Amino acid sequence: MELEAVERQPVASAIDRRQIFFLLVSVALFVGFFLPSIVFLVERWSSSEEFSHGFLVPLVSLFLLWRKREVIRQTPLQVCPWGLLVMALGLLMQVASEWASVAFLKSLAVPVALGGLAWYLTGTRMMRVALFPYLFLYFAVPWPDFMIELLSVPLQHFSAASSAMLLGLMGVPIERDGVHMWTPRFDVEVAVPCSGIRSMVAILGIAALVGYLTQGRLWAKGAVFLSGIPITMLANILRIAAIVVMGHYISADFAMTFFHDYSSPFLFFISALSLLGVKKIVERV
Repeated sequence: MELEAVERQPVASAIDRRQIFFLLVSVALFVGFFLPSIVFLVERWSSSEEFSHGFLVPLVSLFLLWRKREVIRQTPLQVCPWGLLVMALGLLMQVASEWASVAFLKSLAVPVALGGLAWYLTGTRMMRVALFPYLFLYFAVPWPDFMIELLSVPLQHFSAASSAMLLGLMGVPIERDGVHMWTPRFDVEVAVPCSGIRSMVAILGIAALVGYLTQGRLWAKGAVFLSGIPITMLANILRIAAIVVMGHYISADFAMTFFHDYSSPFLFFISALSLLGVKKIVERV
């Protein structure tokens, strides 16, 4: 029996080396084929304020996988042919994006194909362990332009109307016409960047992460995630109202050159605290 155990050990290590070699070759082929899409994603993250958080998303996913390292070690690797179908879908997206010049498909093809490759190489059980870290990668995919335009206009008007109502309740002499608001000393227009769409993209990712870390049933996690939408809108309304207050009572230069440009971290801080508050509330229910 001891002789058999000694003889089997080199075989197992050889299989492991073949698996590692096959994994490295697959990753190299994946990067080579999807390199144009990966470069496109990096350029979009670098040039767009709405999706500059894309650089952090893969790092967060890797951290979440690292937290599950013990479970991953105990989960056996199995080849799953179904992953090839998902990877084929990602390949079709890549080809279609080049053929039809659809930027959104080019961005979406990368995580779709990556998920298919991982599913094929590691199996269903491993993908269940890594499901959320994988799905979290989709927060790095830039939204299509038509979706941003579709959401920005109603958010502009809602933010302007709500901010004007709040300022009126505070006693600030405010007038509004559409997205244009003014006081006797200051006037401002709620443009597309101030509609809240930029913050919503990033804060929804934070809400998903906080929801994932929430202890409790699935409804509690979903409630935390969905709360990111009203929290983002409320934080943006408070930010616009604060800009008007600063412009009216201090100076327009201070409101537009300092507070307007540097209040975004404050918005994220308030939103993150609010999400943590919702997390504590639903965990006690």
